[in-house]
Amino acid sequence: MVTHHSDSTYFFGGVPKMIIFSPGPANISQRVRNALTLPDICHRDSEFSELLTDIKRLITWVVGVEEDSHEVVLFSGSGTLVMESLLACLTGWDKTLLIVSNGIYGERAFTISYTLGIKAGIMGLGWRESVDLSKIEEVVRRPEIGGVYLVHHETTTGLLNPLMEVSQLAKCHNKMVLADTISSLGGENLSFDWGLDGILGSANKCLRGIPGVSFIIISKAFLSIARRRIRHTYYSDLVTHIDREAGGETPFTPAIQVLFALKEALKELLEEGVENRIANYRNISQLLRRGLKELGLKLFLPEELYSNTMTSVYLPPGISYQELHDALKEEGFVIYNSQRYLQEKVFMLGTVGVISERDIQDFLEVLGGKI
Repeated sequence: MVTHHSDSTYFFGGVPKMIIFSPGPANISQRVRNALTLPDICHRDSEFSELLTDIKRLITWVVGVEEDSHEVVLFSGSGTLVMESLLACLTGWDKTLLIVSNGIYGERAFTISYTLGIKAGIMGLGWRESVDLSKIEEVVRRPEIGGVYLVHHETTTGLLNPLMEVSQLAKCHNKMVLADTISSLGGENLSFDWGLDGILGSANKCLRGIPGVSFIIISKAFLSIARRRIRHTYYSDLVTHIDREAGGETPFTPAIQVLFALKEALKELLEEGVENRIANYRNISQLLRRGLKELGLKLFLPEELYSNTMTSVYLPPGISYQELHDALKEEGFVIYNSQRYLQEKVFMLGTVGVISERDIQDFLEVLGGKI
């Protein structure tokens, strides 16, 4: 097994350390891991209220919004939970939401909308197809369309959608903009100045926390729409969470230890600098892609379409995904499978975790010996 240079080779209990190339969850720092051992607190007491307030403030600093102009709402659950919570605010809305989809997570947003009875239309694109702004404008300008929903970083393939351009276009027609930024927040340039009304985030992606907490950031304008919803959800109801969290507590039992870890991860990110974190992700991915091509492997997307944190790669001829996965795992590296029709054609390499240039070089050396 390759000896990794970023930390010790083994975790507590003799579990071997793996470099995990997933879109998240992935490798975290020891500092974040240590936060999981902080003392127990009661979620109905002042210590938890302080923790909740601190995390919300840190998130606004990461995103660059004012606390009094936007609401940050925390949930104990995965990114799909906040996706449902955000979309459920549109039940009873008299407008139609245009969902632009070129991957699994755009499709999921449409499925949730359909399930909840929300007026929604989907602009379905190919998984290798970038957004055509002129086609979006043709639809957005229609009077029945009230807003656009877009996945910023579609981890199905690693494709980065032009959220800024789509948002600014929609605002030219006075339409609402909602975005799934779960896999881009902290890894890509992102700004509410583009005209965003609501975004989704998760602890365990580019922020480098652990799974179990997700969040929504919304404008005051979107909150006024949310308060007029026809309520179809219970646990995930956004307005319920907003109102209870305003009093310093969550409506249901929170994942306290995960929140401790998230707070530490956010502090770690701000100390590093959001722009520096983004630049590091970009540099690591460029190093990885350059090495993959030198090994003779073919990237699934044109390089200009990729995000900073995910690379999709065609499998080498004659090698199955499972064979490659198992051979690399024996050496301390875990690759990620693609979905649906891309399985047994493409494997995925996410670089959202704590990964050094030396880790990338070690991985490429091992990969070269397996293909």
